[in-house]
Amino acid sequence: MSNVWRDARTIADLGQNMAGWLEGRISSWPGYDGPFGQEETGGARHLVPTLIALNRAGFVTVASQPGEIGGGYRQRACVEGVVHDHSPLLDRLLALQDQGLTVVRGWPKRQIVLTEDARRPVTTIGGWRMRRNDIHATWRGVGSQALRELKEHGARLHIIDTEWGRDDRLWPALAGAVR
Repeated sequence: MSNVWRDARTIADLGQNMAGWLEGRISSWPGYDGPFGQEETGGARHLVPTLIALNRAGFVTVASQPGEIGGGYRQRACVEGVVHDHSPLLDRLLALQDQGLTVVRGWPKRQIVLTEDARRPVTTIGGWRMRRNDIHATWRGVGSQALRELKEHGARLHIIDTEWGRDDRLWPALAGAVR
């Protein structure tokens, strides 16, 4: 029997597989063994159609969350993933900065808080040194050709709505980038 992750050769193949996982056709992905979509979307089902479209277009998403506020808890809408560095999609995603979103290529040097509870950071990115083997840890079990492409041509992006709780700007902007 074939293993879709081990058989993947390109970043685009990984995107197709991740879309299949989000649709529930593939039971797991190398970085996560839980039920489809839960870690990827923070449990927010309304993100799934946009995430599927992003993955099918070549932006392989690995984490996302909706914007939410309530009871001392707040979070920013955001998505993290990787796209081929020669893809026209990369330019369209980077251009989302012009729509008031924060787009970080690579790993941020300063810490960005994505989720707070009682004003204490719960989820952050950046501000600490990224492990050199992060690609291996996230994509264990992926074929060597796809792993090589991730290392040599993968552009890691974090796209964040800077306004706490807002959930109606990031997702339409991402959907527009892949149309």
